[in-house]
Amino acid sequence: MKKLISILLLIALSAAPALAADDASGICLPTTDVSPEWYFPEWLGTSPHAPTFLVRDTENKYGRYAQMTKTITLKDLIKYHGHFCGGLVESAAALRVAFDRLFAGGIVDRADLRIVSNNSACGGDVAAYLTGARLRFGTHHIDNTLTESEFFVQQVSTGRTIHVKLNPAVYPSDVKTQMRKIESGTFAPADIDRFQELQWAYAKRMISRPLAESFLVKEIPGFAWPAPVCKDLGQRRDNDYKNVPAK
Repeated sequence: MKKLISILLLIALSAAPALAADDASGICLPTTDVSPEWYFPEWLGTSPHAPTFLVRDTENKYGRYAQMTKTITLKDLIKYHGHFCGGLVESAAALRVAFDRLFAGGIVDRADLRIVSNNSACGGDVAAYLTGARLRFGTHHIDNTLTESEFFVQQVSTGRTIHVKLNPAVYPSDVKTQMRKIESGTFAPADIDRFQELQWAYAKRMISRPLAESFLVKEIPGFAWPAPVCKDLGQRRDNDYKNVPAK
């Protein structure tokens, strides 16, 4: 019986998530799941510059800041958005570059952010997930004069605002041409497959080199938050007590 218990214990320990080394803040971080799936190709998890995000939130409703962080990967974003596409990788990369300017310590405070994006399905979802901003609370503003993967990211407590957008020279013309062909309504089934191939090749190139090389980024002093595009539906209150001292 003791031998059986020992074997079961070894199995349980081997199945438990390993802990990575402590980060600079002294927080012990679990390893992240970037294992390949049918919707998540292996290279997307192993590419040297695939963006990941350490985020800090509150512990619960009306709770204080959590002492632990969470790690968000491209795999998490795909689950939220629904599929892997070039726009998702592009937007995640853009926000990684912006956050690197905004958060020197590397930890993204999702209780202290708001963002402006256009209404693209990919970029809008990535913006909401990574910042915690929401249109219904007025912290996610939609501006369709912006291009896809173009963002104004503001740290609410300081007013510091970072503007980031794709360097136009980076975007491949064949992706745009194929997309317009499909949107025209005149296409063959093979064009759908070709579009996926082109998007994935574009994403692979982007995360195979330092992300900052693909984007234009700058700080915008005195950025004025735009007027809301929808009626006032109320403000988010569940994070209002994040700075209450511990008893």
